[in-house]
Amino acid sequence: MIAVIADDFTGAAEIGGVAIRHGFRVVIDTAVDKNIDTDILIIATDSRSQTAEKAGALTERVTSQLLALRPDFIYKKVDSILRGNVGEELTAQLKASALGRALLVPANPELKRTIENGIYYYNGKLLNEFNFTDGSSNKRVSSSVLDLIGATFRSSASVISCENALPDKGLLIGNTTSSSDLESWAKKIDSKTIPAGGSGFFDAILKAGKTSVPQTKKPIQLGETKLYVCGSAFVNSRLLVSAAKESGQCVVYMPQKLFAGNRQNEMLTLRWESEIIRAIREKKKVIVATNAIDTNKVENISSKIKEAISGVIEHVLKEVKIDELIIEGGATAYSIIQRLGYSKFYPSDELGPGAIRMKVEENKDLFLTLKPGSYSWPDSVWQY
Repeated sequence: MIAVIADDFTGAAEIGGVAIRHGFRVVIDTAVDKNIDTDILIIATDSRSQTAEKAGALTERVTSQLLALRPDFIYKKVDSILRGNVGEELTAQLKASALGRALLVPANPELKRTIENGIYYYNGKLLNEFNFTDGSSNKRVSSSVLDLIGATFRSSASVISCENALPDKGLLIGNTTSSSDLESWAKKIDSKTIPAGGSGFFDAILKAGKTSVPQTKKPIQLGETKLYVCGSAFVNSRLLVSAAKESGQCVVYMPQKLFAGNRQNEMLTLRWESEIIRAIREKKKVIVATNAIDTNKVENISSKIKEAISGVIEHVLKEVKIDELIIEGGATAYSIIQRLGYSKFYPSDELGPGAIRMKVEENKDLFLTLKPGSYSWPDSVWQY
């Protein structure tokens, strides 16, 4: 068995999609089940949204639990543009595994994400010049991978190229400008090394193992009633939702004044829920999204938005039957599945890069599809 620790839910799903593409049996869980029977076990921790200290402790605990299952190896899935607590989590995994080095390969040239001479490029631009979102909080402050993993880890980290031998110790970040680089890095993985990075590196490792049976794509028919939840701050996602609304599709935005006051919150939430329920019954396909939110003097607004969305989705699913729940954004997705009490998932279809459709153990009538905010929706999902 291969084990994976993913720092967010959409990343876990993305790895699941890679695994089913190669013909492996896959289970995604939010906790380690010692009785699991599968080829690849993926644990979604949501550690990316936690403090560095909590993320490190969680990763160390999950690593120890997975080691007890005696996996072939444990892959650490991190954000492809190195958001989150990458240094803390890899250090914690090294400690729990009693290993000296981790090889971090986050880049994926097929998705226009490359690292050259320790500098990260997205679509040919320096990473810190690329506008991922419409807010400054998520903008990368540097394009240097050594800066992105955090100043605390600079002394133990180094950037290396494929032709270099792996040092015995440290956090090693691989320059990656082509698919052949990914293949070269995959061949360097051994029992002394923790492999870490994005979906492209994991795909290369599975290919190098030569134990997979690539699957042919089959036509996929989505269910009739679809609820799209777009919780991403990525600007392309918001533009797509806006365009859908302008073209006449049913988009129900979060009320702008939802966080203005406690009494008003309850009234607006109930009105929002009713509008979504009515729209589903009438239209069968509904998009729920955020747009202009009055956040003046509201603390922890990101958490409050996630809580509001997950609470509304919970109430909506109690009132109407949904065939397809389609969620964009890892933090939003994790908040929703926690609220719904879902914990175990079985990837069934890879609809496109990062867009993974799964069966849900706790709700066998529902398919759940996830996608990271930075990826584009495939036509098979975003069409009417």
